[in-house]
Parts: sequence; structure tokens; C-alpha cells
Amino acid sequence: MKKYILLIYSSAMIGVNYAQQDKHFSMWNESQSSLNAASVGMMDEDVRFLANYRMQWLTLTGQAFTTGTFSFDSKIKINNSFNTIGIGANFTNDLTGDTRITSNILSVPIAFNVALDKQNFVSVGFAPGLYMQSLGSGYQTWDNQWDGEGFDQSLSTGEYYDNSVSSFDMGAGIYYKHIVDENAHVKGGISINHITAPNLSYLGMNTGLFRNVNFMISGSKFSTLRKFAISPQALVSFMGPNHNIVFGSYFEHELFESSERTDYVQKSFFSYGLFMRWNDAVIASLAYKVGGLKLGVSYDLNFSPLKTITKTVGAAEAFLKYSMRIDRSGYIHDRKFFRWKGKGRL
Repeated sequence: MKKYILLIYSSAMIGVNYAQQDKHFSMWNESQSSLNAASVGMMDEDVRFLANYRMQWLTLTGQAFTTGTFSFDSKIKINNSFNTIGIGANFTNDLTGDTRITSNILSVPIAFNVALDKQNFVSVGFAPGLYMQSLGSGYQTWDNQWDGEGFDQSLSTGEYYDNSVSSFDMGAGIYYKHIVDENAHVKGGISINHITAPNLSYLGMNTGLFRNVNFMISGSKFSTLRKFAISPQALVSFMGPNHNIVFGSYFEHELFESSERTDYVQKSFFSYGLFMRWNDAVIASLAYKVGGLKLGVSYDLNFSPLKTITKTVGAAEAFLKYSMRIDRSGYIHDRKFFRWKGKGRL
């Protein structure tokens, strides 16, 4: 009977059937490598670092749901061509409030980026890794802790189970980038995560994680006359019977244009965005970028039926990103939004 109770509890909390725990971010476009392995190394710079932190449902009693991600990716040029190999590392820590169910996801994405020509690039990537989950002490109670008047957590639970599980995980994806001209581009991709359906049962049963399928697209158009860019983006995710649809746009204003031949003056942008998570929340975001450093924040205004409990407070999120060039020999910054001229550069 107690094992049956534990199974119900585990199913409810880690979502064996309908509410499985997995990471998600409102500003997903800033951390694409954790969603699509093929996006690794598909940037203008050579190296990129990202830290992202999210706190969800802050008005609920007790500990908020939190998610933190750190990622790194770089690209290695193949011979003297525009083809590159992208390699990176992603680590995510996801914590579910008072029950203290913690998921740690570690992956090492590798991508093969091929230049079809100077305007079209396609990439195929794989992300082998490890999915780990643990059940903390939290505030859950058990039958053996009932003392006749209430639950005494100092008493033994009388339950015997593994409080942590781990399993091999694998993701894969395809990514495409089209450079329309020096002021506009379009990117998109398809990925599948948890291909191996990691087993998350604390009782040794076969309760594999649902596969996560993602469709993403984004783009940007910069006006040199108005020093203004519009950057629409959309994400559609499916995980078992659940779905997550986020769409909207950033609007970016160039504050300073960088020096033509040096980095004495760093290009800077101020961005604001408005997005919607279908049937759940409106998302407002702000970001500032100077040189290779970019930081941003977002806030989810919840309008789903959960708003009676959350008081419309969905989530607060922040990220810090830094991108840099390593090989800077012989380049001249052409003062445009997306392009760099130089040896072996587009």
C-alpha cells in the first residue's frame, strides 16, 4: 500500500503521465543550445557564454519553482572554408518548490555546420548527456508521521526507495540560417530532446520521460536609416500530451554605432519585447547589449485559470550573455548589424 501511495505521489509530482518536469524559459531564444543541439556554434562570434535564472509562481505559499541554466558553445573552423564544428556544454538545475524534486540535466551538444553558399547555412547536431532527478525531504508527509493530531516530520516515514535516479539522455536537431542581406536574416530549426526517454522511477519501474519536440523560428530586419530592428520569434513545443507555444517580437534601437576599424566605441542596443504564451501568460521583456555583453529580464503576467491562485504573477526571469571573437586578425567591422568582413568571414 505504501509503495502504491509513493507511486501516486511520484506520478503527481514528477508527472509520469501528464505533468512531467522539464525546463522551459520565456526568453528561450537567448538559450537555443539547450533546446536544439544543432544551433551550437551558429553565431557570428567564436565563443558564447550564457547564464539564465527563472523564478515561477512567486505568490504561492512556500518555496518558488526555480530553474537555472548555464551554457557554453564555440565553433571550430574547418580548413579555410565557412564550414565549422560547433561544440558546447549545457547544465540545467530545476527545483519544484516545497517538494524539493530536483532535476539536473547535463549535455554536451556537438553540431556540424555546413555553408551551402554565402547566404545559406544548415547544421545537424546531437546532444548526449545525463538526466538526474532527486527527491528531497521537502514538506511532504507520510502515514507513519501521523501522531494523532498532525504530521510530525521528525518521525520516520517508514518508506524505502531510491531518493535519486539518473539515466542517459540524448537530443538531436536540425538548424537553418538564411542571410537575406547585410541587414536581415532568418533562422529556424526542429529538435527532439529526451530521445532515450530517461527512466525517472524511484521504485525501479519503467516510467520514461516523454520526448520533447520543438519547432523554432526567428528573424531580424534592421533599418539603417532609423537605426531600428524588429525581431519576431516563435517556439512550439510538445511533450507528451502537453504543449507550449510562445510567440512575439523584440524591438531594438541602436544607441551607439561601433568604430569602423577599431573597438574603441562599442555598438550598443536597447531592446523591449512583448510575447504571449498560448492560454497562459503575456510576457514583457527588456534587454541591453553593448559589444559582446547582453543582459535582459522578463516578467510573465499569468491570465490562465491559475491566476486565481498566482494572482496573475507567472514568473520573473533574467539572463546574462557574453559573446566574443578569438581570431580578430585582419578584420574590419563594416558597421552593419549582422556582418563582419575579414579573413574567412562573411
